[in-house]
Amino acid sequence: MNLRHSSYNNAVHMGEAMLHLARMTTGAVPMDDGAMRKVVELLPYGGCPIPGIATAGQPDAAAWGALARSGFKSVVDLRAQNEPRGHDEAGEIARAGLRYLALPVDHGSLGDRQFDVLRDFLGDPLNRPVLVHCQTANRVGALLLPYFVLDEHLPIEEAQRRAVEIGMRSPDYAALALDYVNRHERTGS
Repeated sequence: MNLRHSSYNNAVHMGEAMLHLARMTTGAVPMDDGAMRKVVELLPYGGCPIPGIATAGQPDAAAWGALARSGFKSVVDLRAQNEPRGHDEAGEIARAGLRYLALPVDHGSLGDRQFDVLRDFLGDPLNRPVLVHCQTANRVGALLLPYFVLDEHLPIEEAQRRAVEIGMRSPDYAALALDYVNRHERTGS
């Protein structure tokens, strides 16, 4: 299945990813870039590499309400289900009124499907602003690298710099992201 030509909603029903649409937050809270940045700066490894996308390591339970109040609409969790979070993340996010996409990534599972699902999710304006997180932002940087090049049209060097700034440290993740970019640049997808 080529996810670039279907919606991320089809992908999340494949069993590994889960999409939770809490109450629709379509503009009920006005976007305040300054307030959003202040909240993100309080998160571990928090940053805002481009407008509408924030990145972080694992937030605590109190973060979800603050994110919602500052205008965020959704959260993408790149952690595997068995990774400890210290709280009921999906439940807390739902109570805050945010959309939730669980997209588990590890060294053995990172592939085209995860890159495709994230690119589709980030491309939907109803999901932004969005926080993308894992434990330390290593996976976040790797997953965003292709999005920066293929969807935001950043030069590869700038995309790599931002991915490292976000937290990407794994040479394996970087190689997979760059391979994906190289293959998709040639096909234009």
